[in-house]
Amino acid sequence: MDLAETLLRLAKSDDFLERARAGTELSQFAGSDAVDQVLLELLLDDDNTSPVQDTAEALIKRGDRAALRPFAAAWHRADSSKDNTHLTEIADYLYGAISYGLWLDSTDPQRTGLQTVLATLLDDQDEAVRKGADSLLGTLPGAR
Repeated sequence: MDLAETLLRLAKSDDFLERARAGTELSQFAGSDAVDQVLLELLLDDDNTSPVQDTAEALIKRGDRAALRPFAAAWHRADSSKDNTHLTEIADYLYGAISYGLWLDSTDPQRTGLQTVLATLLDDQDEAVRKGADSLLGTLPGAR
């Protein structure tokens, strides 16, 4: 069994710490449908916010298009669910991760920049990714 398969199994664990670790490590495999679906589930974890926070930060650190696709989709689901207190809390964690990413962008000239990468998602084939990227860009300072 390869590492990605092991991490996909760990992401389904009852232990929130194992899910958080799986999300961090799975971020390196973002870009495949199976992994992206599990990353989305971890970003919307309804049991504990540790998997949300750890997965979000790992994807933001990576900062490329593949990493931001599940992040944008999760943002769309969390931000558009105003009546769900848990999803509102998740949106706060995701926004915190984006703020952290903007700080990383300001300190590392080698990074492409989250706003630039998010703009490339505005024409993504997945509607949730498109809407999430558009909404994120609308909330970021100076993005539009």
